[in-house]
Amino acid sequence: MSRLLLIDDDIRLTDMVGAYLRDNGFEVDTAASLAAGRDRLKKGSYDALVLDLMLPDGDGLEFTRELRSQPRTRRLPLLMLTARGESTDRIVGLEIGPTTTWANPSKRASCWRA
Repeated sequence: MSRLLLIDDDIRLTDMVGAYLRDNGFEVDTAASLAAGRDRLKKGSYDALVLDLMLPDGDGLEFTRELRSQPRTRRLPLLMLTARGESTDRIVGLEIGPTTTWANPSKRASCWRA
């Protein structure tokens, strides 16, 4: 089973995405801040990271640069959650190292289904 770390301060989204990933066979650990995410990454081993770009204690893009500069996390697959729907924001994100980006559904009402 693949083990993922989900870093997002939106508890509702974390619950939703975490449940979806668990239902699809992933083991999911969560962190509500970059500080907590850094701590979990130091203590554990993960197969991939799901990261919100806008967190109260830091910028996800800067955190991605930090991850890509360290040998242990340089190749860690990374999916960025972002409420920033502009193409330029996604391109900048992709240039610094995430594997892909995903529009954050909690911030975009059009992504919710009843």
